Amino acid sequence: MNPDLLNVESLSVNFETVDRTVEILKDVSLRMEKGEVVGIVGESGSGKTTLALAIVGVLDVPPARIVKGTIHFDGRKIFPAEERGTNFRGKGINMIFQEPLTSLNPVYSVHDQLEEAINTENPSTPNKEKEEIIRRSLKEVMIRDVEGVLNAYPHQLSGGMRQRVSIAMVLIQKPQLLILDEPTTGLDLIVQRKIISLIMNLKKEISSSILLITHDLAVSASMCDRVYVMYAGRVVENGEMKEVLQKPLHPYTAMLKNSVPEGFLNSGPLKVSSGSPPDIRSPPPGCAFHPRCSRAMEICRIKVPELKKQNGDREVACWLYE
Repeated sequence: MNPDLLNVESLSVNFETVDRTVEILKDVSLRMEKGEVVGIVGESGSGKTTLALAIVGVLDVPPARIVKGTIHFDGRKIFPAEERGTNFRGKGINMIFQEPLTSLNPVYSVHDQLEEAINTENPSTPNKEKEEIIRRSLKEVMIRDVEGVLNAYPHQLSGGMRQRVSIAMVLIQKPQLLILDEPTTGLDLIVQRKIISLIMNLKKEISSSILLITHDLAVSASMCDRVYVMYAGRVVENGEMKEVLQKPLHPYTAMLKNSVPEGFLNSGPLKVSSGSPPDIRSPPPGCAFHPRCSRAMEICRIKVPELKKQNGDREVACWLYE
């Protein structure tokens, strides 16, 4: 039996614009075992969210177009789908978006949307039991004014409260795989810690696997078993979270690590990341990171390095290890 819950193989995604074709994802492969928490880390524009949307099957087509690759979930091929209309969302794969306001319906109250989540999975649930499930799910995400939130509309809630409502909906549906797109972005530190704690408690409660998308290496370090580092649409390094943090192999991973404040008085000045991510419409030749890399060689400016194994299960795409 295949222990992998999710297996993405050589996925490439293009966006078709008026005057050109833009490569967003380039031969991206990823795997997850059941019960794992896997992180996808990278700066804005690295392709993290596009990868998540491709997995869930909600890419806007057009302008997006998956040009090659396969996606298997729980032993089934969901792209290209073996059967038309294959439903793998809800209890299969569920996603909490970076801004839940974009996924929560603005004209329905929180109560109606939580009730819809129940009806989608089990429409024959008695009304009294539905009300118990709805209120219990909100209490589990530490919402005190349950009645006030139930009667509110999404735009009447704060960002942190909307995140909690989205998590409550996930509690109801109990998916096998939960994808989180920047779940702590725009939230203050106290709310961030509460959201992270809620997510990890959720994992224990419903035995769900989690795919975490974030630009924050510190957040992934506190949650993830393994991590994939992405840059300009490619995976440049992956491995066990602790090993990647202790000894990053790719210069870009090292830059991300050095950009995290250590919080000690004697830690010295923060090493600010140099340069900016490349323009994906016209990326530089060779390794896309070479304009920002202090260890770049001539070959880095000419040829793209392949992702190869180093030190056991670690993988890195860098000419330093050829």
